[in-house]
Amino acid sequence: MKTAEKILLISLDLFNSQGERHTTSVDIANELDISPGNLYYHYKGKDDIINALVDSYISKINDVPQSTENHEDFYKYLFYCLETMHLFRFLFQNIAEISNQYPAITSKLQRLAKFQRQHLRNSLSELQNKGILKGSSTDIDLLLDIISLTLFQSLNYYQMQGDSLSNPDIVYRTLMTIYFSLQPYYQATSDTAEIKMAILNKTLIKKT
Repeated sequence: MKTAEKILLISLDLFNSQGERHTTSVDIANELDISPGNLYYHYKGKDDIINALVDSYISKINDVPQSTENHEDFYKYLFYCLETMHLFRFLFQNIAEISNQYPAITSKLQRLAKFQRQHLRNSLSELQNKGILKGSSTDIDLLLDIISLTLFQSLNYYQMQGDSLSNPDIVYRTLMTIYFSLQPYYQATSDTAEIKMAILNKTLIKKT
């Protein structure tokens, strides 16, 4: 693995475990057992590292499959988004503060959030067209707000509750919160019951 890649991996681990504000470029260099000069050869400073990590996060989100063929695809998309957000969780533990401190990344994250919101809107509309989801266009807009708020604020909530953010179960807990937000709008079908059980049993995504 190249030094530049190692720097990003170690930085991500330190930012997630110790917090971005408590981690310096020197801390990263020490963890890698390299000189600060070697680190600065690859990245001018922490700003550059943060920017590179945001680019990596965006790339991974853009690689998430966006199929809307069936109901399960909707939750698989949410799962992979949440899993990726959990991997880069330092960005979302205090997203407002990060955005203020590193304004260069704000527009990138905003564009991505708009892209995700549009895909979720299309997915909800497709579920509505297929008779899986009921409700007016206003209901769909409000559900979209709930889903978006849950996606981007769940880590803040769990942190406030004193939960360990390193626990990957947070992904399924957040997914179940979204499911229960939508449940009153579902038509009674075995499909929705199966998806609910898959989320509860953590078998929605079968690991190979």
